[in-house]
Amino acid sequence: MPWIRTISEAEATGELADVYAHVWQQNGSVSNIARAASINARVMRALADLLYALRGPHCALGKRRQEMIAVLTSALHRCAY
Repeated sequence: MPWIRTISEAEATGELADVYAHVWQQNGSVSNIARAASINARVMRALADLLYALRGPHCALGKRRQEMIAVLTSALHRCAY
């Protein structure tokens, strides 16, 4: 159960439904980080686009290094996510 009020894909209408569709098309899924911003469609789209720019297929780090950085960062912050 999320602690942050979110709007699910099933509940989304209008601009937010368009943003969910955009994120799905861009990434093939919607991350929980993007869902956390679903209360504001413009913020969700901007966040999803930022994450795509940082971690998308064109990223010079490659998927393996990205995942290693994510795991190390989570461990350093004692984050189970």
